[in-house]
Amino acid sequence: MQDASLSERLARTVSADFFRPLTRPSAPVSVDCAQRLIEEAGLAGRLPFNEARQIIREVLVSHPQVSLADDEGALLRDVGQRAGMFMNRLLAAGWLEEQTLGLQDRRIIVTPGLRLLMGMLRALAEDEIAELRTFADTLRGVCETLERPQVLDADAHTGDSLRATINDLSQRLDLAVNQLYSVEKLIAGFEAQQRQSDSPAQTLKLFYLDFAQGQHMVCYDVLSKGGLLSRLRSARALVAAQQDDPLVRERLAEGIREHFGYDAPESVLRARQVLATLERSLGGLGDIARAIDERMAAFNRLSQQRYRYQTEVRGRRPELVKAYCEAINAAHNGTHFRDLSNMPADFKPLCPEVKLFFGTGALWKGRNRRPPVDLKFNAGRATPEDEASALEAMRQRQRLALTPMRAARLVSKMLPGKKASAGTDAFRVSSTDELLDLLATVAYDHAQDEQGRMVRWKIASERQKSGMQPEKVVRDEQLEWKVDRFTLTRTS
Repeated sequence: MQDASLSERLARTVSADFFRPLTRPSAPVSVDCAQRLIEEAGLAGRLPFNEARQIIREVLVSHPQVSLADDEGALLRDVGQRAGMFMNRLLAAGWLEEQTLGLQDRRIIVTPGLRLLMGMLRALAEDEIAELRTFADTLRGVCETLERPQVLDADAHTGDSLRATINDLSQRLDLAVNQLYSVEKLIAGFEAQQRQSDSPAQTLKLFYLDFAQGQHMVCYDVLSKGGLLSRLRSARALVAAQQDDPLVRERLAEGIREHFGYDAPESVLRARQVLATLERSLGGLGDIARAIDERMAAFNRLSQQRYRYQTEVRGRRPELVKAYCEAINAAHNGTHFRDLSNMPADFKPLCPEVKLFFGTGALWKGRNRRPPVDLKFNAGRATPEDEASALEAMRQRQRLALTPMRAARLVSKMLPGKKASAGTDAFRVSSTDELLDLLATVAYDHAQDEQGRMVRWKIASERQKSGMQPEKVVRDEQLEWKVDRFTLTRTS
């Protein structure tokens, strides 16, 4: 017999409108109303009609920003009438039931389905780490139960007693697994908050204060230090051995048949499934805890990277620039940019060229699009004069280009032998071509000369030693220019 799907079983249990209040914009009001009604109803789950409507009225008043639909009383000005219509929506959804015992005795009953739904929502919204630290206690209780002598012995238990014991163990294991997953949910929430932190102080507060209360709650370490891992392995081995015992399977199938009313083949199949599920749950707890610890370590790395980015990458540079601009505004308050052009400079920048944009010059300028090129062949033919001018322009560009060939030519001319050296203070260039040759020696360190031989050289400059103090760099005159003094040494 094939089991019905979860959706089919759910459709037989609750109505189609049961989850509708959670999908509406007024879902916060519905959830808070259900929470208040469950608290006030107590274990009996019953409230007087007027008292329930008053509770809903108070919740509506506490949520003025929530928009209601027309069938929830959005068009009504009176809050009491609006509470009555909202209660009708909860009654239609199956969250509440109305019980009439007399003309003046009307009661509201909290349905069991609503209690289960709110329990699931409370577990989903749990953000208190202290409430989730008991998974080790839960697992310790499971191990103590399985370590009792003859706990799964078929001769010592009836079928229903064995079924109840295994069912209790499975429920406690499910609770521990859900607690572990809730810890992972909390870590995921901290990760989302850390990625949105605005300042280093907020990053450190989230890491050391908000998250620090769970630092000692390292799942895998709790299992290993407490000896629970070895006890869980022993418990899993015990369940696996009982799973292979035909007498245990038969006794468990008997208990399932008596409790649920299944036939013999169905009971045997479900007994195998129950024992296999219990064994898998005992074996997978260590992997779940290890995966959660890895995610916690990833959160630690994320916090370090976020703090390093906020302090080192962004750093205080924007704050310094802002403070500098504020100081300039305070010093020149009431003046205009045109008045600053005639004032002497406060300091001389060490960079070779400085250009400040202000006024309309600081505004964005549109891109100058290049006009389309005319690729038509009937635009005219090139004349001999055009070819001659193009060749002359190429010769001029080639003559002024800093090529490795011209650098090798100067090195071979000035330093004919290997290991020879000369400084810019010891020679003078005689033409513009030689000046360009000298500049080419700085741009390259090897080339072939006119005879095809490889020439290598190196440059030793004064600026390399005194780069941070440019006033100490000595300059030599070459033609009408001044160049930083450097020494040219031929190596091969």
